[in-house]
Amino acid sequence: MRTWLHLFLLVPLWMAACAAAPKPLAPASPDSALTSADKLFERGMEFARRGDTLRAEQYITLAVESGYPREQSILPLVQVCIASSRLRAALTYAQPFLRSHPRAWPLRYLVASIELALGHESAALIELQRVVAQQPDAAHAHYLIAVIERDSFRDDAGARASFESYVARAPRGQYAPEALAWLADHPAVNGTDPVESSAPAGDVP
Repeated sequence: MRTWLHLFLLVPLWMAACAAAPKPLAPASPDSALTSADKLFERGMEFARRGDTLRAEQYITLAVESGYPREQSILPLVQVCIASSRLRAALTYAQPFLRSHPRAWPLRYLVASIELALGHESAALIELQRVVAQQPDAAHAHYLIAVIERDSFRDDAGARASFESYVARAPRGQYAPEALAWLADHPAVNGTDPVESSAPAGDVP
């Protein structure tokens, strides 16, 4: 399964977090002049923009320890861990936050993508189903659900429903040609076309 391919879906979030122009950097180790949480966080994002993800993680973590809001730091922190291939470290930051902020669906989507990259397809599917239950128009989540159902569980009916949900929400999306081609090659049994995604019924925590 093309697990690493799916992490490319994270690029728009990463680019949004690091879009500002780089600024001159101070010495690598934290110094006494950087006493405020805001400055520590800003320095961490500067390192992230420069591709120094380990120092970015260091400074963002220091910012949080100094009082910078976790709600504003968690996505960049997880993303710098992903960029440095520290996927398990990313989960150690993200999962406790999700337990106290269960409706943080962009973070949950990142966690699902990480689980998928680690080969934890069942865990990824659970997280993605929670995403679409909270955010039905999250097209990429429907796509990843379809890929897992198709490739890992050989569930053609579920994959069909999820690919259809993706195409309905992103008819010109990056993965629409792939989804449409698969749907054309796998017509519904007895001519019935499922239209709902494979998200579980009822409330999802």
